[in-house]
Amino acid sequence: MKNLPLFTAVFLLIFLGGLGIVLLQQPAGTAETKKRPSGTATESFSPAGSSAAPIGLPPLPLPRGAEAWRCPENSWEYTGEIPANFVSARGQLSSWFQNLSWRPEKQITLDASLKPQILLTFTRQEYELTLLLWKIKTNLTGFSYRRDKKSDFKGEIIQ
Repeated sequence: MKNLPLFTAVFLLIFLGGLGIVLLQQPAGTAETKKRPSGTATESFSPAGSSAAPIGLPPLPLPRGAEAWRCPENSWEYTGEIPANFVSARGQLSSWFQNLSWRPEKQITLDASLKPQILLTFTRQEYELTLLLWKIKTNLTGFSYRRDKKSDFKGEIIQ
């Protein structure tokens, strides 16, 4: 490492340390996968003591062909893929959630280049749904979603 610039050496050490932590958190082959009928989420169940704890809500039903997997705690609830181009996937998922009584709120374009990314938000009863979509390749789009309880915070500062 003597010939490497200091920045590169520090980056490599941090990267390899983080990679080691990720690999040590869940050894390969310990999670069981439970398949559900087409159009619903696929849940990964981890052994007891794992950090992937459910938040108490069942997975959302998804359009036919879409698959999703549970994410770690304090992250997105589920992440997955839908076999459709980005524009079609955005329309399918948006209309699907609206048909499930989720009211659309906001659309935030994160990147409109060759690898588009967009955030969509919806509300229903006491929950807010955040949906992130990104282009993987021509006919494959990735998505992640999470539901959070609505807060009463309106942006006011109390002094």
